[in-house]
Amino acid sequence: MVTAALGSFLYGFSANAIASTLAQPTFIAKFLSTGTTSRTDGLLGGFLGGAFVGAIVQAPLANKFGRRIANGSASTIVVISGALQAGSVHIAMLLTARVLCGIGAGMAFTNTPVYMSEVSPPHTRGLLVGFQGIGVVTAYISCALFGLIFNFVTAPIQWRLIFIVLTVVGLLHLVSLRFIPESPRWLMKQGREDEAKAVLEYLHRTKKDPCAMLAQAEAVQIKAQVEAEKVLPNGYAYIWRTPHLRKRAFCSVVLWVMGQGTGITAIANLIPVLMGSLGFSIVMQLGLGVVWTVCAVIGCGFNVVLADRIGRVRLLTVGGFGCAAIISVLAALEKYYLDSTNQSGINAAVAMYFIFGTFFTSTIECTSYVYTTEIWPTHLRSEGSTLAFASFFGNAIAYSAPVSVGLANIGWKLYMVFVAVTTASTIAILFTFPETSGLTLEEINVKFGDRVEVDLQTAFVKGFDKESRSEAAKEC
Repeated sequence: MVTAALGSFLYGFSANAIASTLAQPTFIAKFLSTGTTSRTDGLLGGFLGGAFVGAIVQAPLANKFGRRIANGSASTIVVISGALQAGSVHIAMLLTARVLCGIGAGMAFTNTPVYMSEVSPPHTRGLLVGFQGIGVVTAYISCALFGLIFNFVTAPIQWRLIFIVLTVVGLLHLVSLRFIPESPRWLMKQGREDEAKAVLEYLHRTKKDPCAMLAQAEAVQIKAQVEAEKVLPNGYAYIWRTPHLRKRAFCSVVLWVMGQGTGITAIANLIPVLMGSLGFSIVMQLGLGVVWTVCAVIGCGFNVVLADRIGRVRLLTVGGFGCAAIISVLAALEKYYLDSTNQSGINAAVAMYFIFGTFFTSTIECTSYVYTTEIWPTHLRSEGSTLAFASFFGNAIAYSAPVSVGLANIGWKLYMVFVAVTTASTIAILFTFPETSGLTLEEINVKFGDRVEVDLQTAFVKGFDKESRSEAAKEC
């Protein structure tokens, strides 16, 4: 699971490498001496635009060649773009490299939760797929730490160092793919039943289940479902024409309208800059950025534990309404204390940034990655993940690309846009999203009006005929 979560770490590092870079003196001198706001928004929006493309491109690759090949292609693109970013000599080259980096990172980010949902047992899927969020936020911490360390380098190479590290991260992810198995559901879909069973047994055999009974039953269930789905059409047009699939698409899109509507990506990428607007020095900006990301990863730790215990929908609704309330308070503090000398008001604003980041990652971050991948049937899971992450990146672009201009022109009122979008979309989640916690991927289909070919209890019976029981008894 840790190896698989490197895919989300790769995305997080790719996305957030620019955050501390925007505050580095050598970078500002080289690229931001003129057109600061437009270039900043271009660097943020260009990456997210590339990621939007990557989210779409990964689906046909993952379906045809497998989840590992798709992630391998993604990390190769990130390695190339990391080298180009580190060697950029003018702003056009850097912008192009950021777009290319976004494509690779977006592919990895979209494909990784698909893979992790397909290899996780139902009772711990929330925990394991939730590693997607932990991987992203851990990458944010790493970027913030490297940014703080590199700030003490005075040579012109200072700002390039973070992108050199990004290139190494891409190489590590590429190598790590050798050590993880292919998705058993993808293997079953390709007719490679024996390989699929072997992977399931390898992944799900435990001390409490030494004969891998759950794995064998799940293999029966997966095979029956895959066989039934083979005759079904696929593609995005089929999704929009079919009511139960259209509902899944609605859930996938609306969830990230809410998640990104909080402004989380814009705030995460600009934390050092936002701390600077409150009057802190460069070292303090970068240091506070480190602390903010540490708080965020602590929140993710709570989230992966709560997702299987409290349920997905309850966490999402609590998170949405809670974030809207926190952002409202933050907007009020920005209105009255930004550019003031009232230290108590400034400290309160800083505290609200930290509370917001921690609360978001405790409730929404990991839960969203789990929900948007587990609700899709196997033959459409890559397309469903594409729709979810297209919404993720599309909404991220909408709020991140103009954020510097927005804050410069309307200031605290931009936060009220976040509040309005978050509140409306959370209400939609509360009344329309079915709960999925504790169910197998095949059984989740029932929640959307589909038919499950074999339930897990029947699969246990079918998975163990007399001969199988005899062999299992001898083994155990």
